[in-house]
Amino acid sequence: MLKKIRFILLFLYLFVLSSFSHAQEFSGSEECAACHQEAYDNWQQSHHRHAMEVASSESVLGDFANASFDYLGRSSRFYQRDEEFFVETDNSAGELEEFKISYTFGFYPLQQYLVEFPDGRMQALSISWDSRPADEGGQRWYHLYPDEEISSDDPLHWTGAFQNWNSRCASCHTTDLNKNYSIETNSYNTQWSEINVGCEACHGAGSQHIDWAVGNTELANMGLLTNINKVWEPIAGQLQVPEDVDFTLSEQVQTCGGCHARRAELQQRDIASDFLNNYSLSPLLEGLYHADGQIQDEVYVLGSFLQSKMHANLVSCSNCHEPHANELRIDGNGLCLQCHEAQTFQSQDHFFHEVGSAGAQCINCHMPETIYMGVDPRRDHSFRIPDPIASLELGVPNACSSCHSDQADQGVQWLVDFLISRNSNSDMQYEHAAIIASARQGDASVAPEILALASDDTNSAMLRSIALIESARFPSLRNLSVALAALGSSDALVRASAVSALSFQDVFSSFQYLQTLLEDPIKSVRMSVARHLSSIPLSQVPTRFQATFSNLLTEYEESLLFNADMPEYMSDLGAFYVARGDLNSAQEALLHARELSPAYLPALINLSDVYRAQDRDDLGELVLNDALTLYPESGDVSYALGILYVRTGRIQQSISLFDSARILAADNPQYVYIYAVALAEVGRVEEAIAALELAQLDFPNNAQIREALQAYQAL
Repeated sequence: MLKKIRFILLFLYLFVLSSFSHAQEFSGSEECAACHQEAYDNWQQSHHRHAMEVASSESVLGDFANASFDYLGRSSRFYQRDEEFFVETDNSAGELEEFKISYTFGFYPLQQYLVEFPDGRMQALSISWDSRPADEGGQRWYHLYPDEEISSDDPLHWTGAFQNWNSRCASCHTTDLNKNYSIETNSYNTQWSEINVGCEACHGAGSQHIDWAVGNTELANMGLLTNINKVWEPIAGQLQVPEDVDFTLSEQVQTCGGCHARRAELQQRDIASDFLNNYSLSPLLEGLYHADGQIQDEVYVLGSFLQSKMHANLVSCSNCHEPHANELRIDGNGLCLQCHEAQTFQSQDHFFHEVGSAGAQCINCHMPETIYMGVDPRRDHSFRIPDPIASLELGVPNACSSCHSDQADQGVQWLVDFLISRNSNSDMQYEHAAIIASARQGDASVAPEILALASDDTNSAMLRSIALIESARFPSLRNLSVALAALGSSDALVRASAVSALSFQDVFSSFQYLQTLLEDPIKSVRMSVARHLSSIPLSQVPTRFQATFSNLLTEYEESLLFNADMPEYMSDLGAFYVARGDLNSAQEALLHARELSPAYLPALINLSDVYRAQDRDDLGELVLNDALTLYPESGDVSYALGILYVRTGRIQQSISLFDSARILAADNPQYVYIYAVALAEVGRVEEAIAALELAQLDFPNNAQIREALQAYQAL
């Protein structure tokens, strides 16, 4: 298996090498200064310029004067020796060890520090420097996980795969990164053209642009690989929005979104290619976004911006942000008044607060902040209207409550009452919020409304996409019809999500519907198709499609192997090999995932499932017992071990595990259903009925629970 993976990675390397043998060359940001001095000077002060630097007295902001920081009862020490910077902190075995700081990572409002290991990996310390002024709470060491106990065996420990710079951070903090990971040695030889985010990180390799500048004016687009100008210039009252623009994402939004997005890398970045060829954008999934689309987890900017009216009107990043200095173009409401007429929007009647107050600032109402990494406020870029009514009914946040925290003891009701008295409107601002929230709870009654959201092409692609994904919960002919129509959408986000909407179909039926997407021009769509169809044996594919389908599966495998240094992708690769019936390769991939991160839970559960398929439940039980020790609070582990007990004839012993699973994962109706079935199987029918009756209160629209309850009551 490892030989196979090494061969594929060698093929990928040679392909990339040959593809770029005649490509432009990277010249470095200093070469740009000769003609673009003002932009270069602005960049020198920017976050991009300081994204990463060699650790030195000029770049290091933290206190390394023998400072100490206590976490989990252990003290870490920061100090200097011979003009170099060191930290004494816990290593991967939980023991104190001295590490040299090789690089700084970012600079405001926090700065992290990178430690380079002999195998080429760089790890980001979780103890970070708060670089804000002291009067704002800064100038201190702090831990990124202050409320969690991140010990040395935790996947989030600073020495682990999830804090690895090469795989998690490098591509967005350097220019022209090649991580050069070797799966054979589990090591890196990572290279870059520039240590930070330089000019060519956004504009592409510049050698031909320099040729153009010195006289080769025949070069197209001034010798640049991409054009990242804004689409139009805002002039209040005279909007210059162009008509009949034939792209979904402007080149500028795609370029910025490459880093300012929650996304997965599909290949070595090609700046001249479509965003969705390079990346797969995370949809508005539960846990990442609230039901109304507000940011929840650290999703950065693009996913929220694509929901906005700003995006619908072709606003570009640089309409608001000066791209070289990374500063806003205009302070205060003047930024918004570039487009929005002051007579209507710069008034107390509009913002309910006194002119000049914090409540009268557009961004405080329409771009509320969420704090990430302890001290870093990020603003929601979906530009929505605050909605306390949705907060009351759905529990989503709202900008009003975040400012009026001094009245938190009154709850949200007083805000709702205020808005109703002012506007005489008791409806939520965004009706899709209640629909998405109900779908997430398994409420089949909203199926028609979910399909209506998915079908309405006036909705944003992000909203249509999550509606398509959620619609798979409620299989029907209408569902199938909507998904098939969406497969023909001109928007690649919608097409990719339409594939997910077919998950209730068997793969052979799905193949008939997805034939036209086997060679879709957008890679993220093709990868979605490959994932969905991966279990179909090649021999059962119509002859005329076999070569195309085989190529698609190879491309999908290569895309997963591009991230062979990340346990989640090796876990996905294991699942792919299982689908292809190659259990030995699946085992190898999952064991590699476990090598990368011994406590990565999905890999442990998937590995136990591979052992089951190999008739080695004895090995699977060992893996799940390890998982249960690591994650006693995981309902998924208890459930998986309970199923193994049933499979190995220990149904009586499985009941306590199913009981734990349904308590630990109280939002999963499957677990309480299986718990009740197990009770009934050992003759404890009355207890099964009682459990199902309680479950029906929590999941009133769950057909499986309802039908089981009726069946047991009829006994």
